[in-house]
Amino acid sequence: MTLQQEHRSVEERREQLVDAAIAVLRDGGISAVTTRAVTARAGLPHGAFHYCFASKAPLFRAVLERQLRTAMAVAFAPPVTRLDLEARIASGLSAHLAQTRDDPATALAVVELVTYSRRDPDLQDLAAWEQHAYLDAVREQVDEWTAEDGIRWAVPVEHVVRLLIATADGISSTWLADRDDRAAQATVRVAARAIAALADGTGA
Repeated sequence: MTLQQEHRSVEERREQLVDAAIAVLRDGGISAVTTRAVTARAGLPHGAFHYCFASKAPLFRAVLERQLRTAMAVAFAPPVTRLDLEARIASGLSAHLAQTRDDPATALAVVELVTYSRRDPDLQDLAAWEQHAYLDAVREQVDEWTAEDGIRWAVPVEHVVRLLIATADGISSTWLADRDDRAAQATVRVAARAIAALADGTGA
């Protein structure tokens, strides 16, 4: 086996284990995520776990990285037609909500993982990393909007970024509690209008 083939094999196993960890987390919660349960779900020998991950902490990080990439790709997918700022924000919030509605079990699993990592001293750096990665990803998109449309914000961009994250997470969290589609979509519209109003001017 060449070095390139070996590297690909490790990456493939890592992806298998991440898939399996998400499945175990969805089905049984954080307490069910043991190395044996994950490798069994992946159809791999138990020894394969430590060949790919030093412990559960880097596995959990890989799970959150996967979910963050997916969430950002969905929320900030390029629009088919040019949208004004309010419509862009509404589109992103709606996409984030749709992802939660389409797979509430995974959404709840991720919430549980993040909450657990904040309580566990061995995983607190993971919780901090997740929040910083989330902020960085959204900040990159807001900076792109700002440059493309010549937006002048009435408040620091960092405040806009944090407000977008709090709004998206709040809408999804509330929907997970009440499953009220109409109320959630109404909140999306109101929130998009309110956040867009923080822009002094745009080139759209």
